[in-house]
Amino acid sequence: MKTLFLSDLDGTFLNSNGEISENSRRIISQLIDKGVLFTVATARTYATVMQMFKGINLPCPLVLMNGVTLYDPSKKKIISSNPIPTELGNRIIAEFRKRNIEPMLYFQQGETLEIYYSVLTNDYQREYVAQRTDCNGKKFICSPEGVSIEGRNLVYIVCLDFYENIKDVYEAVSEFEDAHCMFYKDNYSDMYFLEIITRTVSKASGALQVKEAVGADRMIAFGDNLNDIPLFEAADEAYAVSNAHDDLKKLATAVIDSNDSDAVARFILEKYNKCEIQ
Repeated sequence: MKTLFLSDLDGTFLNSNGEISENSRRIISQLIDKGVLFTVATARTYATVMQMFKGINLPCPLVLMNGVTLYDPSKKKIISSNPIPTELGNRIIAEFRKRNIEPMLYFQQGETLEIYYSVLTNDYQREYVAQRTDCNGKKFICSPEGVSIEGRNLVYIVCLDFYENIKDVYEAVSEFEDAHCMFYKDNYSDMYFLEIITRTVSKASGALQVKEAVGADRMIAFGDNLNDIPLFEAADEAYAVSNAHDDLKKLATAVIDSNDSDAVARFILEKYNKCEIQ
């Protein structure tokens, strides 16, 4: 039986430093070389993911930006992208601006992501941009006057801020029938992410496309946070790391060790050694 393994990154496959440990890197590289189907389903973009997995020949399409984009790592090419309709995008941005908040706007321009922001209001936002500025395929653009989304390929709307600052935006946009909101605590700080895409898009929708594309019979998923809920619901088996959100643990087939103990890589290796996967 052909099995596809999909792992979230931050808080799951990555350790608490936001890195792939040397042990996880060695294990997953060896498993891939032996034919194991492994990929990631993450909120991150292909620019940062490909940088992290440099030297590892990922065999399957990547599910990125919570399902917005599918990316072929071998061809270094976007397979599919799901834009936010202009009318919906304007409605979402208006909800932020009612509260004097400016989100980051992600536009897909060919193989490049252009991320516009008008102001960075806290150290966490400044660090977020600084850490990603030098990634190939990603360009951060400061536009104090704002930017129009008319006629542009808007794919993602993101805000990293204090919980009390953006919870009202989350509650308002969650009422939109055509929007999919993800609101969760950052793994590396006390800040919260509010990420908004179209309703029909999720990690689950992207994962199911990958499952079909590689001809897998089963799908096993790993995660830690609330944006992994759709993925867990779509998977044949789903495993939460021990540091995961309690609500995700309730949906899990079982709870495994923490992200700091190479739990995902070791779990897949154990399955392989027991000849439980093809």
